[in-house]
Amino acid sequence: MIEINNISKTYRTNVKEPGLKGAFKNLFHSEWVEKAAVDNVSFHVAEGQALACIGENGAGKSTLIKMMIGILTPTAGELKVYGKDPRRSGQEYLRNIGVVFGQKSNLWIDIPVIESYNAIQTLYKLDKKEFRKNFEMVVELLDLAPILSSPARKLSLGQRMKSDIGMVFLHNPKILYLDEPTIGLDINVKHTIRTFLRQMNKEKGISIFLTSHDLDDIDEICEDAIVLSKGKVFYDGTLDNLKHSYVKEKMVKVAGNQKSEIKLLLPQARVEAEGRTTKIMYHTEQYTSEQVLSAISKAFEIEDITIQEPDIDEVVSRIFSKEANVG
Repeated sequence: MIEINNISKTYRTNVKEPGLKGAFKNLFHSEWVEKAAVDNVSFHVAEGQALACIGENGAGKSTLIKMMIGILTPTAGELKVYGKDPRRSGQEYLRNIGVVFGQKSNLWIDIPVIESYNAIQTLYKLDKKEFRKNFEMVVELLDLAPILSSPARKLSLGQRMKSDIGMVFLHNPKILYLDEPTIGLDINVKHTIRTFLRQMNKEKGISIFLTSHDLDDIDEICEDAIVLSKGKVFYDGTLDNLKHSYVKEKMVKVAGNQKSEIKLLLPQARVEAEGRTTKIMYHTEQYTSEQVLSAISKAFEIEDITIQEPDIDEVVSRIFSKEANVG
């Protein structure tokens, strides 16, 4: 659905010395520096896929998403959505996408939310039944009924963000671009938004391209990810593979009486006992999951067992610390 092949975006900046002398010198001898915000990036987004874009500040995430929307033009490379250049697709393309920037609102600030919603029906020339169905769905799932009559300027940040996200679903978009959608929100609002977006992706097949510094957004909404570092794609694949590539240690918690010493069966594992619960930390290159579970079944009278997967926060921290060391 979205094909991106070797695209780059380079910004050219004028560099001058400070003060009046620098200004005069710049008039006759300008110096320019080029910086690649996005550097030879390639990936694709399939129909119905939820893809996260992970990266530090300045990695090129926002520049990339603006090129995908059609706001910016790539300096080089090819970017196509449904086989066409977004900047040349016009209204046909805009009818198929929804865009949410966490710091910017699509609502009219001085009129009630419901009037902004009704304007969408007119702007997109939506069928009344289709619009009403979508309207009732977003109002129910995002709990918007209490704020529909309030002007956007009087809403809290969380209320405004829920209203903005509900608004982009009124015209049945096929692709949703989200740039830091939960920034600054409290945990309850974040949970409501994540649950809603995940539901729209799974039940309606809406493709999602998400950039976020909140790693819980990524974990709860997306199954696949690209990692950007210094404008380049550092990783492109599933979140699960990303976790297992960078975090080689797993932890198993076992509740129950110990029949024999687990360290004799897993001598290279780290074991911590806390009452009737035992934590077993092991390196995935030293033991397989089958070996660990077999040893645990021999050493314990198992009442409960939990296998803890790598945390996305730890994964991203390791990625960028490794990049910094390489740089």
